[in-house]
Amino acid sequence: MKKLLVLALSLLIGGLAGYANTPKDTIIVVKNPNKVTIEKTRNSMMVKVEGSEGNPAYFYSQRMEVDSTAAVITEEKNADWDFTIPFIGKNAETRKHRMELCVGGFGFGMVNALDAPEGMDVDMGASYELMWDNLLKFNYYVVPYTTSVSMGFGMTWRNYRMTGRTRFIQEGDNLSLGAYPEGAEIKFSRLKVFSLTVPFMINQSLGRKVVLSVGPVINFNTYGSLKTRYTLGGEKVKETGKNIHQNRVTVDLMAKFRFRSIGVYAKYSPSDMLNTEFGPKFRSFPTGITLFYKGSKIAFTSFTDM
Repeated sequence: MKKLLVLALSLLIGGLAGYANTPKDTIIVVKNPNKVTIEKTRNSMMVKVEGSEGNPAYFYSQRMEVDSTAAVITEEKNADWDFTIPFIGKNAETRKHRMELCVGGFGFGMVNALDAPEGMDVDMGASYELMWDNLLKFNYYVVPYTTSVSMGFGMTWRNYRMTGRTRFIQEGDNLSLGAYPEGAEIKFSRLKVFSLTVPFMINQSLGRKVVLSVGPVINFNTYGSLKTRYTLGGEKVKETGKNIHQNRVTVDLMAKFRFRSIGVYAKYSPSDMLNTEFGPKFRSFPTGITLFYKGSKIAFTSFTDM
């Protein structure tokens, strides 16, 4: 039978007696916990929840310092949120904002080159993107538990790979497209770009454990390289190069759709990947999947008077 634990006014009055700023009709509701612990002192109260429906490892804790600002600090290790502290009543003039510090989130996708010159046939099936866009993320809920804005720090690797009869050729500072030597057995020719990223996202909950995120991603493209491999006359040939003149800063527009810890994403870049004074003009269009977006969190929640 589904358990529903309601710690109503009778419990909180005992724990919060003498706290003039606490609403008298405060209710704490916990759905399907394995264990709930309430610890109280003269100036604070701690609530701990262990286990939840379908997730015995779930843990949530909240400490309430009751003073003029009524600050609350919350720590949790799971993105699932089934613990609420609603403040109700005619005289309740309190609202809750929650700021999270998050770690986790990995993406893998395929990359297409848009508006590339003739002959630059990037193989989308062999070109890929690896991203870790939540190496560190700050998330602030503008609407409690539903709408948030976030800023993150991460990194991305992109590989633009051609397997056709055209290769990248670096001559001095210039990067161009050209044919392989006559009789060459072609393997691949590719460009690789590494970026440090700063995503700015708007996140909207569309229902239980479903989130849509959209926003720009600033890429600081710190490194780029070239590699071409082919066999000629029975000998393996490898051509490499650095300083491919990637644009140092580019911008992507990203959208992500996530259910639980798995999702899909797409990016569109209005920025040219290379400095067109030195190399071919093209833009990026990666699409892929995201994993492990239920990473660890430390959340700071505050109660402020309206």
